[in-house]
Amino acid sequence: MRQLLLSISIAALLLPSTLFADDSDSLAGKWSFKKTNDQGQNITQTIEVKKDKFIFEIRTSDDSVVLHAEGDFKLEKLGPFSVARFSHIRAGSSSSNLDDVDDVYTSVYTLDEDIWTMATNFDKQRDGQKPSVDVYHHVKAKAASKETK
Repeated sequence: MRQLLLSISIAALLLPSTLFADDSDSLAGKWSFKKTNDQGQNITQTIEVKKDKFIFEIRTSDDSVVLHAEGDFKLEKLGPFSVARFSHIRAGSSSSNLDDVDDVYTSVYTLDEDIWTMATNFDKQRDGQKPSVDVYHHVKAKAASKETK
């Protein structure tokens, strides 16, 4: 009986790390979310995840870059919540014009196959950035190659 309890305890400790490995693998690639901003403009937000790095962009309907940001990406467990942490961020109006951002963004998320739902800007108040729930969809490889043409 004691051996069974020990085995169950060890399995319970190893399970969360296995789940995070699966999330990390599942989140690799490009994710897209379309919405209307506070000025009434249609925009597209994308997040591209490559291992422990991310690239975030906001583009207008005419495909102009409003914001480009990149930095470190880490998945964590915070109590019962899955958390994505974005840190060491550099941002600007293009990938060649980046400044350091002295902030860490922490978003609670859920992942369901090709849908990544994130609660953003709930971790702290930021000027001009309202809390929101954003639903990103995984961009398939074929669709991603069409976007770059």
